[in-house]
Amino acid sequence: MNLNEYFDPVDINIDSIKRKYTSLEYQMYGNVAIHTSNNPIKDIEDYEVVILGVVDRDSSTLNNLEQGLARIREFFYSLSYFENYPKICDLGNLKKGKTSNDNLIGLRDVLIELKSLNILPIIIGDSEKIIYPNYLANKEPKKKVNLVSIDSNIDLYKDSENKEIQSPLWKVLIDEKDSLFSFTNVGYQTHFVSNKTIRFLSENLHSFYRLGYIRSKMKDVEPIFRDADIIGLNISSVRQSEALGQAYPSPNGFYGEEICQLARYAGMSARLSSFGVFDYLNSIDLNNQTAHLIAQIIWYFINGFVNKKIESPLKNKDHCKKFIVNLDTFEYELIFYKSEETERWWMEIPSFKTSVAKNLLVACTLSDYQNASNGDIPERWLKVFQKIN
Repeated sequence: MNLNEYFDPVDINIDSIKRKYTSLEYQMYGNVAIHTSNNPIKDIEDYEVVILGVVDRDSSTLNNLEQGLARIREFFYSLSYFENYPKICDLGNLKKGKTSNDNLIGLRDVLIELKSLNILPIIIGDSEKIIYPNYLANKEPKKKVNLVSIDSNIDLYKDSENKEIQSPLWKVLIDEKDSLFSFTNVGYQTHFVSNKTIRFLSENLHSFYRLGYIRSKMKDVEPIFRDADIIGLNISSVRQSEALGQAYPSPNGFYGEEICQLARYAGMSARLSSFGVFDYLNSIDLNNQTAHLIAQIIWYFINGFVNKKIESPLKNKDHCKKFIVNLDTFEYELIFYKSEETERWWMEIPSFKTSVAKNLLVACTLSDYQNASNGDIPERWLKVFQKIN
């Protein structure tokens, strides 16, 4: 499969990338293979990370959308490059299909190919529609998918002339739910999310964390990302003063440095198969501020990717401590593991179904262990236990 044929080449303005006092060889531009009209990407299997752009080809503002992705690339390629970075290539923007559905199918096929080559894609897009083909690309027999969304809203329902229509997230949570293990929202704002949505997520044992909670406990996000297969970051999760170019601006949201910290945690996930940043709107991006922020989000994601640690308490027993908590009012032992190298925590959850592995390891926090020690069963433990039994 020649992936170059699926993408339009990148057109980069070198003058917009050059920085004072720094040569191109010390910037991202000098260290990333870029698909241009004269230089297609060769030996794609040699790369660890791939950048690709996706725009809504049916949009009347197509040129603006493509210009927006160009601005993001210019800012990204102007950023500093560090040693020991992975091999990265930029395939360009996905070519236009005959229909919008053709575009989504094409993206799905590209992501399946990248997954088979163990290459991690970073998707830059203007629409949440990307979530659905991304999810389909991760469907495998006997495997469940963990989907994480960083978003101020949980967009399950669309309303058009008083008639509900399916959103991309609805297709994942309802139409294709047999392949989904968990959905987690990070950073939702209560005033944007209906009680109907909260009730649906609670009844189906999914998780959701308010903006205020995440901002007060940023480190608690790392275990959520550690078990994720797909992470989608909606730029509307960032407050308007930090990111003007977004489809659904709000005065509240994450600060720039906070969203970059979340991106770094996302990059540290050893299980992750794709990362995306969505809903950028170039036409209202004053001074290209949002494009610059998205470039830094991508930079910090890659920084996390470089620094990730692959650990398994059941395989690396010499580097992990095991803790067992027995509760008088609960019939099962609560088993925890702590890595001596990274100080990360896991829970071991028993399964009594023959179709599921006997023991399921789930990333958790020190607080989960402390709560268990104080006699409280962690909510994370209970949700997973109910799902697999």
